[in-house]
Amino acid sequence: MRQIAIALLIAASPVAASAQSVQSDAQFQIERQGDSIVRLDRKTGAISTCTLEGQTLDCRSSTDERAAMQAEIDRLANEVDQLKQQIASADSTPKTGIDKSGKELTIKLPSEEEIKGVMTYLEDMWRKLVDQVRDLTNDKA
Repeated sequence: MRQIAIALLIAASPVAASAQSVQSDAQFQIERQGDSIVRLDRKTGAISTCTLEGQTLDCRSSTDERAAMQAEIDRLANEVDQLKQQIASADSTPKTGIDKSGKELTIKLPSEEEIKGVMTYLEDMWRKLVDQVRDLTNDKA
């Protein structure tokens, strides 16, 4: 009986030793923290927050998320700066566009003199129309 116990102890010792080496050689250490699961990478020190979805563990690195958020913040800040520059330059330059052939077009607004000239022309035309209507009504009467 004693020989069997010694034989079992000798046979089990390499299995126990290999189990310990697997534990110490594991790259990740997983701990449950309340409702979430935290994964520690023992080699790099990176910490990931994980969620258990069915039978799979979905882990997102905290540093990756922060880097992605910072990259998005930087991109949006650059876009805001560009839009501010466009607004500032739009006030000082004439409005331009591009036609179908690729030629740049500039829209020139009429001056005050041109507007007054058009208004005078329209007023004259209106007076002539009213005079003609009066003449027609006087001829019929």
